[in-house]
Amino acid sequence: MSPRTFTFIAVATAIAFALAAFSLGRDRGYQPVAGTGDKVFPDLLARVNDVTRLVVDGPNGKITLTKDENKWALKESDGYAGRTIKIRRAILGLAQLRLLEAKTRKKENYSKLGLQDRDAKTARSKRVRLFDAKDVVLADLLVGAVRKAPQKGKASGGVYVRRASEAQTWLGSDNASDFDSEKKDWLERKIIDIKAAQVKRMVIIHPGGETLTLSKASPETPQFTLENIPQGKKLIDPASLSTVGGGLADLQLDVVRNGPVPFVAARTITTDVTTFDGLSVRMLTTQIDGNTWMTLDATGATPGDASASDKASAIMKRTGGWVYQISKYAASNLTKKPGELMEDIKPKS
Repeated sequence: MSPRTFTFIAVATAIAFALAAFSLGRDRGYQPVAGTGDKVFPDLLARVNDVTRLVVDGPNGKITLTKDENKWALKESDGYAGRTIKIRRAILGLAQLRLLEAKTRKKENYSKLGLQDRDAKTARSKRVRLFDAKDVVLADLLVGAVRKAPQKGKASGGVYVRRASEAQTWLGSDNASDFDSEKKDWLERKIIDIKAAQVKRMVIIHPGGETLTLSKASPETPQFTLENIPQGKKLIDPASLSTVGGGLADLQLDVVRNGPVPFVAARTITTDVTTFDGLSVRMLTTQIDGNTWMTLDATGATPGDASASDKASAIMKRTGGWVYQISKYAASNLTKKPGELMEDIKPKS
């Protein structure tokens, strides 16, 4: 080996050792921001059952959920029943929320993470607060943008958060992502659930008397029959009757009010459904400003049938006095006209 080659290798080796030493020293000297890995609210898990009020103040308005005797209600929807499983999951999520990575402390950079104070003009943040029965604050957090988990091997996903009393922002675990939900998602959305197989007869009466009637002979009958088909007409698709007959299957609300909504006779459609087990349900639907609103009434149609009476009582306990806004698709099945299901019979050639 020539002296020149040896000198080159020695220099290269010395540089490599120097770089390694610098890297090791830097790693040993690195200290994460205090709090990294900690729970955001360390004492909350022990007190999740003490929470009696959850408030979410965001760009789309305020959501106030209150608990009374283990039942949750949404104040901004006239006290309608809240979706208990979602509310509990959200509270537990805050209790388990951890600080993964420290971010900016500069107020001017909060907007990049969606963590501006709520009084800022362009704030996209959501301020989430939990209170106990004595109005003591158990948690107060600003929730910002969600960072989706990227490709394997890169930084983790989560949600940006900031404790309301602090300047420091963080990437937190995704336990707080529930607070991106709309108001309707905090409600117990199911109004009623009667499957098409349970329906014996369905009558839709439009203003002016136009009527659509579906019926089946037994629960085992595969398809409904459309009654009073005019001469020269036929069904476009017999299977479509099952879609109409199943209009009360998992029927869900979009908006709910504690009445009244004006049901003017000239714009109100009546839908009567009778089931094979003796339940009778009547719905009134009307259009207001392009939206469909409905009320519901249920009775035990068969005298002496305790099962039908119990079902009717349970339905009315949940829906009595409430007026619901439903989706256009749901409304289309409950307000169908005969002409929408029929076509002219073409003469044979």
